[in-house]
Amino acid sequence: MSVVYVHIGLPKTGTTHLQDRLWRNRDLAMRSSGLLYPGDVISDHFHAAVHLQPERYLDWVDPAFARKWPTLLAQMKAWPQTSLLSHELYATATPEHIATLVDDLSFADEVHVIATVRDLARQLPSVWQENIKNQREATFDEFLASVHTCGPALPGFVAPTDGAVEEPFWEFQDYIRILADWAQAVGPERVHVVTVPTRRDTPGDNLWERFLRVLDVEPAALTIPVPSLNSSLSAAQAEFLRQLNHRLQPTEVAWQRYERVIKGQLIGEILFEAPNGAPRGLTSDQRTWIAHTADEMIGEVRSAGYRVSGDLGDLAVSRLAAGDALPPTVQDVLDVALDTMAEMVKVAPLPAVGPRWKTRAMNIVRRIRRRALGVRRSL
Repeated sequence: MSVVYVHIGLPKTGTTHLQDRLWRNRDLAMRSSGLLYPGDVISDHFHAAVHLQPERYLDWVDPAFARKWPTLLAQMKAWPQTSLLSHELYATATPEHIATLVDDLSFADEVHVIATVRDLARQLPSVWQENIKNQREATFDEFLASVHTCGPALPGFVAPTDGAVEEPFWEFQDYIRILADWAQAVGPERVHVVTVPTRRDTPGDNLWERFLRVLDVEPAALTIPVPSLNSSLSAAQAEFLRQLNHRLQPTEVAWQRYERVIKGQLIGEILFEAPNGAPRGLTSDQRTWIAHTADEMIGEVRSAGYRVSGDLGDLAVSRLAAGDALPPTVQDVLDVALDTMAEMVKVAPLPAVGPRWKTRAMNIVRRIRRRALGVRRSL
């Protein structure tokens, strides 16, 4: 039977780790479990997701990659068993986009959807950091205030209409609305929620194993590991970057330069490699409303009848602050700024030196001027 699973994220739920591990083990997965992870390169899944939503991801839609989706589709059509698509940008697909994708997959006997979901207490600081890495300027408290005001699609919630700027969060983290949109297209019985564990010391119950359980794939057969990469900034590092963003807005710095210099070098090669502390955490007051929101969202998932791999209790938020990092001091941020500047100086290419003849000529001119000035003063 031909079955296609569409992993839609959510972003910041371990998706990059899962995708990297799936890609490296794709040949083993095909031989051992009949799972096809299609594509010629791993980025094919990204291009398929953005070309599904061209108006949403206009800056990333490149005509040179327009054939990536037809190629993935052809590979899945030729495979008689289980296929998997995976990219977190599917989380922002509208019902119209979803209908288009499901129609393209109509060759399959069944289409299933997988959403990896993590608790709000970990998601909120993580998403705020990701926003900061993409030229956003809002403080953590401003970000949380926006999240609180705008809210998820829960019964009785009315979104504000005052025109205030909404910080990016619910558009790709409101798993109540996102799951409902996909369930309308494939049926709630074919929607799978994989919860990100709160504990990492339980054998046989990590995110990778919970995810493969949905696909009926044996983890033991997929033996190629992936490196564990640090992708979190300390509270001081994030605040340094946020303040730096005030001087690096899109009107002043093109995205291509920001992506290469700030994301690639400053963040990827310097901040991630530096000794750092804990990221920003939540206050007790913030935890109160976040925990209440999480409880309501968990209730909606439970009543919707989706299949769950893991434990919905992993999505609950404790109302007690426990070791959450406090806002950094001015000195903390200054130390990060100076350390970062020092590292950039160490690796920066040396400035080009002019021709030696030009340097010698300028030195001769300077000596003649000094002598002439000395003669005039002696007179």
